[in-house]
Amino acid sequence: MKKIVLLAATALALAQMSQLANAADIKKGEELVNKGGCIACHGAGLDKPIAPNYPKLAGQYQSYLFHALQQYQAKHQTPLYGRNNAIMSGMVAQYNTQDLQDIAAYIASLKDDLYIRDEMH
Repeated sequence: MKKIVLLAATALALAQMSQLANAADIKKGEELVNKGGCIACHGAGLDKPIAPNYPKLAGQYQSYLFHALQQYQAKHQTPLYGRNNAIMSGMVAQYNTQDLQDIAAYIASLKDDLYIRDEMH
């Protein structure tokens, strides 16, 4: 019984360490967004896109942003997975998984006008 408890505690500790190791770094995400020139298309604050068909990014959920960025990297596009956009695919090709987590965390930390209005109600 003690071995089972010890194994469970060890597994839990390893899982928590893994989460900490993969924790997103908002500051690094900001640096990557600036380096990548995201504002050129998505606008200052990432909430004023230059074209109506470009999305507002600020304030989106971190998990949504992360998975969307990953889908642009997908090599094998399917009807259920992948996003087919040559510009975005080229932009995110240079980033690893941790970079995408950092970028998503930074963008999610930004507030857009809609988010601010929702907070007021």
